[in-house]
Amino acid sequence: MITYRRRQIEEYFKQQTQYYPALLLTGPRQVGKSTLLLHLKEDERTYVSLDDPALRNLARFNPELFFERFKTPLLIDEIQYAPELFPYIKMIIDARNENNLFWLTGSQVYPLMRGVQESLAGRVRILQLDGFSVKEYKEQEHNPFPRDLSDMMREDILSFSVAKTIIQGSMPRVLFQKNIDVAGYYQSYIDSYIARDVREITNVLDTGQFLHFMTLLAICTAQELNLASIGKDLGVDSSTVRRWLDVLLTSGLVIELPAYSRNLGKRIIKRPKIHFCDVGLAAYLCSIRTVEAFDMNPLKGNLFESWIVSEIYKSYRHNGISPQMYYYRDSNQREIDLLIEMGGKLYPFEIKLSDNPSHAEKNFSVLAQEDFRIPYYGVICHTNTLSPVKEKIWKIPVSLI
Repeated sequence: MITYRRRQIEEYFKQQTQYYPALLLTGPRQVGKSTLLLHLKEDERTYVSLDDPALRNLARFNPELFFERFKTPLLIDEIQYAPELFPYIKMIIDARNENNLFWLTGSQVYPLMRGVQESLAGRVRILQLDGFSVKEYKEQEHNPFPRDLSDMMREDILSFSVAKTIIQGSMPRVLFQKNIDVAGYYQSYIDSYIARDVREITNVLDTGQFLHFMTLLAICTAQELNLASIGKDLGVDSSTVRRWLDVLLTSGLVIELPAYSRNLGKRIIKRPKIHFCDVGLAAYLCSIRTVEAFDMNPLKGNLFESWIVSEIYKSYRHNGISPQMYYYRDSNQREIDLLIEMGGKLYPFEIKLSDNPSHAEKNFSVLAQEDFRIPYYGVICHTNTLSPVKEKIWKIPVSLI
């Protein structure tokens, strides 16, 4: 029995129940959506899981009888299995004119989101849950990054193995279940994901080819996305690669980091970067199983960068905020790993695995002549102290993100 661990999104979720008749918690499989809502639910709220084949069939083929049997307030788990319920949920909401009637969970796949957008527009608050952040795992508050330097100076520097954290990933079972085979878990996760989600959505017949696609994408994590190149390696056209990528994006397994181009002229690279949300999955796909293998692998810097980006994403999404995050690269190959817009200000960051990166700040100068409000520049790295490098440039320990 795994002891329940508090999630950062809890308070925000409870707050939103005051304003919406329905709340939908989406996110990748096995990140803890059901566990979270079962922990939060009131005694009077009925729980129904559509993983149960009999209840799923009832919901799909006789929605009226389903809602005669199960009355609000309701928690419906795995709602993506019965999109036929959405029009009836809409009718109940419109008739009752109350908030906090429905809590829904589901993997963020095409049928689910299409049904929500068509039937529940304006009636549902959609929130996303990802795997555990390091701060959640350490049972600390995880507020949006960046924060004021003065605030970060008062925060404790956490001690942990970055390589081990990357390899084990962020899934609750891997983090909290004793004596678990991490590689076996991720293999089972991939098999289940391809069998249950990918084949249903895309009609992919060659599951081995889709696994090859996921592996190529993992090798390309923290790099610019080149659909044509990936398609060439797979022997498919770029539109097929785009369709497969959209499945991973909609399922919450990867994120696209767009290129930043505001007010910076026309010589900007505009392709997005791809990042895995659970870097443990990316490490598994890259055949990295141990700390020693990580330390020797040329992809370790890319995995580290994706891990940092995913941790920062969680700091926003688990507080109900859509992050405004970008990267910068121009035709002269000058690159800044991460730009974050927050409160009318721009925060540029370089991300380096080294504990003492040299000249990591050299490309910040591309922003100097522009009219940006930049409180400070940061080099996120494997350092133990928050310390200045030069004017307005700071080295930031990974545990402060």
